[in-house]
Amino acid sequence: MTSRELIRWQLLSESRARSVLTSSLVLALVAGGAIAGWVAWRQEASAYAGSNAWFAVTLVAFALAFMRVPFHIYWRHDASLLAQLPIEGGPLFDAALLRCVRAAASTTIAVAIGALPLAQLSTEIYLRHVALAGALGVAAAGLLPAVAIWSASLVAIGQRDDRIQRARAAAGISQAPGAPSTAALGAVPGFASTIIFVGVILGYRWLTARDSDIPTPLVLAAIAALSILALVATRSSAPRMMGTILRDVSALDRQRLAHLEIHPPTAIERALAKLAGADGALVYAKDARLIRRRFPMAFALGALAFSILGIVGLARPDDPMPWLTATIVGGAVYGIALAGRLYRPPIELARLSSTLPLSSAGITRAKLIWLLGWWTIFLAIPALFAALRQPDPSPGLALLGGGTVIVLGGALVRR
Repeated sequence: MTSRELIRWQLLSESRARSVLTSSLVLALVAGGAIAGWVAWRQEASAYAGSNAWFAVTLVAFALAFMRVPFHIYWRHDASLLAQLPIEGGPLFDAALLRCVRAAASTTIAVAIGALPLAQLSTEIYLRHVALAGALGVAAAGLLPAVAIWSASLVAIGQRDDRIQRARAAAGISQAPGAPSTAALGAVPGFASTIIFVGVILGYRWLTARDSDIPTPLVLAAIAALSILALVATRSSAPRMMGTILRDVSALDRQRLAHLEIHPPTAIERALAKLAGADGALVYAKDARLIRRRFPMAFALGALAFSILGIVGLARPDDPMPWLTATIVGGAVYGIALAGRLYRPPIELARLSSTLPLSSAGITRAKLIWLLGWWTIFLAIPALFAALRQPDPSPGLALLGGGTVIVLGGALVRR
């Protein structure tokens, strides 16, 4: 099967599964209109306030886009099926890349529409915002897929070599070495995302024609150029490994043929587990181990949010609301996604759990405590610090309370 044929079948399947109202273009237009409305409202205070509002929302939007890249490539529901079909690595990679490009384009279109109110200031100001959105879009379409493929190839090769060495060790030939950490599947893309965000955050003043700490145009050009080069290099090497990546990552999701590296709970997790009761503590310990291995992106993005809120509290910017709003609301939305993952495989196997002597209330309590623990450590504590450091802390505290309600409500709805 060629790339063109596989992509055609992929688009046909998506068109049957989605309606017109849920298409990526429609969602991008709706999201762009919502962003534009908020930017226009914030722009009434000052030009800087409108730009800061747009910048904060853009960071959240592309954080979600970066986070979704592994799910477009190897954490897909049909990954195991595709790995078993007689399809070469080139078409598999091209189809995955198309999914990444479409998602990046939708995000870029949404934030570009959201920046339209800034065109009232000047065309140059608007184009600067579009340039930043374009650089992040190219990174989401090129650099992040390349990084995700590279990290997955390391894990896949490590798992394969580990199995070979184990077989040799069983035969008395040699000792089996350790395999590369499976946490790299999410941690490496998360680390690359953090580097990109730090670069654009340092130069955000350039958006409103102010002096910035770094040469922002050069940084944006470097991000775009590196993304293109990484994509070209990956396209030449990925076809040899794409089938292996899909097969081995699917095996990891099912915890077969895998070097699991499931470590005991940390000291903080052990303290939180005591709040879940006797049977709830067992569930919490299991969830803590598996979430840390299967979804390391939760901790990478949590660390990024913690850093942003800490910087807001220390720097005390003139207009902290966009940063607080985007980070807290973005963290609340991601908390809802984490709530859903706590109740789905491979974290939770509901049919097996129902056969164990565990109460339903204990299971629910354990998952709520894990979610609130993540929210408290990575968002609530630094958000409280950032809000109290501002001259008027009431809006920040209101946002923090609203975010907590969203996380709790989302967790209960998922249940």
